[in-house]
Amino acid sequence: MKKLIMILLVAYLVSGCVAVATVGSVMYYKSQSHEVATVDIKAPSKNVYAAVLKAVENNPSIVLISKDEDLMLVDLRQNENEGSIKVTEINSELSQLVVTSGITSDNEVTPLKAVLKVCKDLVVECAQSQ
Repeated sequence: MKKLIMILLVAYLVSGCVAVATVGSVMYYKSQSHEVATVDIKAPSKNVYAAVLKAVENNPSIVLISKDEDLMLVDLRQNENEGSIKVTEINSELSQLVVTSGITSDNEVTPLKAVLKVCKDLVVECAQSQ
């Protein structure tokens, strides 16, 4: 869990440094041990967090381990792989969504797929940055 929080923090700090990224531009990182996807979404944070919870609760292969409404943080498990989702309010109309997990297999929801699903559910156009 501490490792995932550190990954979230690093992803948050890195994404905050990339000021030229446009809203809806998904940044995705994959290493040998973890995956991180992050995007700025033009939507209120409460709407993004609600979409995250709905997506998690409607996927029977995902187990909700914990959720913190105040921090807008969700910890989850898919198969034996743990992950987390964090929503941060940038301003009243802009939110940052960060999804982290251990390395996913072909039949699991990846952080990139999760970010794109939340964007789709919110009817916000998002695409992976090149």
